[in-house]
Amino acid sequence: MDTSLMTLAALRERMRYSQEEAADKLGISTATLRKWEQDSSGVTARQMSQLEKLYCYPMDKTFYGDNIAFSEVLRSPEVA
Repeated sequence: MDTSLMTLAALRERMRYSQEEAADKLGISTATLRKWEQDSSGVTARQMSQLEKLYCYPMDKTFYGDNIAFSEVLRSPEVA
């Protein structure tokens, strides 16, 4: 299965969860999820594992960082 690099917000939307629903399933506040969707560089390995299960998407194909850095990754010719 070919998977592409995706942000947390894109994964949540792909699963058709609102921020409130996803936060509730993760046991975190909506504010925390909103923060992670803007800059997920501080998400722990345990939290990454929870996100992987919730969104049914591999951790190594999920972008963990800030939105500005993700824009730079998309511009890189190495991303296919």
